[in-house]
Amino acid sequence: MMSVRKHYIIIGNQRHGYTLQPARKVTMVICKSANIEAQYPNDEIPALLAGLPQTIEHYAGVSTEPQTQVLRFRATESEKDQIEQNAYDAGYENVSAYLRDTALQKIEFED
Repeated sequence: MMSVRKHYIIIGNQRHGYTLQPARKVTMVICKSANIEAQYPNDEIPALLAGLPQTIEHYAGVSTEPQTQVLRFRATESEKDQIEQNAYDAGYENVSAYLRDTALQKIEFED
C-alpha cells in the first residue's frame, strides 16, 4: 500500500480535510466533512474529488447567510480542552463550527 496523503479543500472561509490511501486498484477516501469513509475504484477518484465541494456543502448545509454575530461563554481550561477534543473527534476542523452545529442540533450524538 502507498502512503497516506492528507489534503485540504477550502469552501468559503473553512478548510475541510480529506485523506487518500491509495492501493493497487482502489483508494480509501476519508472526508468527515462530507461523511465519506469508503473505498473507491481508482478510476472514480477524479470524479469524486471534482464533486467533493458540492458534497461537503450538501452534507454540512453550508449557509449563504454571512456569519456576523459573535457568541462568547466562559469555560474552565479542562472544559475547553474537552470541547476541542470532542470537536476533533467529530471530524471538525474548528471548534466554532462544532459548537454551532451542536447548539443548532445539526449533528447526531452517539448514545
